[in-house]
Amino acid sequence: MPLTLRPFLLFALAALAFGSAQAQEEAAQAEFVYEIDPYYTNAGYNIPLTDKPIPTIESASEAVIYRELIKDSVIPRYMTVEVSMYPMPILGTYLKSHHRGLYDSGSIDGGNFNIIESLTAGFQEPWAVSMFFGNVAKLKRPGDQRIGNNYGYTGYLLSTGTKHIRNNIPVSDDWFELEWKIKGQLDYSDKKLSWSFRGGTKIHRNPEVNDVYYVGLTRNNTELHSPGLNWLDNTNFEFRMHFLQLTGKLVRTELIAGKKLPLPDKGFTPTLSAGFIWTSPEEYSGTLRNISDNTLTFVIRPSIEF
Repeated sequence: MPLTLRPFLLFALAALAFGSAQAQEEAAQAEFVYEIDPYYTNAGYNIPLTDKPIPTIESASEAVIYRELIKDSVIPRYMTVEVSMYPMPILGTYLKSHHRGLYDSGSIDGGNFNIIESLTAGFQEPWAVSMFFGNVAKLKRPGDQRIGNNYGYTGYLLSTGTKHIRNNIPVSDDWFELEWKIKGQLDYSDKKLSWSFRGGTKIHRNPEVNDVYYVGLTRNNTELHSPGLNWLDNTNFEFRMHFLQLTGKLVRTELIAGKKLPLPDKGFTPTLSAGFIWTSPEEYSGTLRNISDNTLTFVIRPSIEF
């Protein structure tokens, strides 16, 4: 393990130990949360930094939830230690590195389009360890008695890892990321909603991966009893832009949108998302900058939500 990551991971382990000790005294305040998804799977532990319990925002309005989460978000009152991994991007790098024949068999149109690349593209790292400092709130609809992992977060996130993914090829790189974000998740019997709005900077120790600033927006909505043709319900979208730190030039844009078909009688919701990733050759330097033109990658993400 690189020496640069050891202090960060040791601190994360110490935080988990501290949180476990607090959980024995204040079991309602330190809580474990997780999310399982083929593209983004994570597990986190909410640790209070003060004696104040996690507040509850009771509202059915997204605007109200956002407003309440942003209030008093300057001074952190909670810490979350999170470990995340990205199964489909990991699968893409594995197939390209260890089963190149199978990977290349997905090529269409003379090699200009690869279905495996389209299914696994969109994440530039296979895993991450993160520490969040900010405010955490439980989210609740008026009159709803269901207890679940309905949380909202606002604050600062520090993440790190040791690998960078470029065109489904893992590259050695100790990277560090600092961002401000507002994110949340609602999970009810008839409705699911998650969102993430963020901006930050990403720094790479590998000199051939250029440092960037970025902004990102994500929203994922499921309404089990909404008409299928409603254009806003049962949709998801992701939008992200990267700018070079040195010049401010746009070097990467991601736009992915999808539509869902809820099947409440079956207990699951099929989803099909599609979009593109545009990249500039200036996203990289040295040997990693092996192209001279902009590239456009078509992205397909089928999934099932239970």
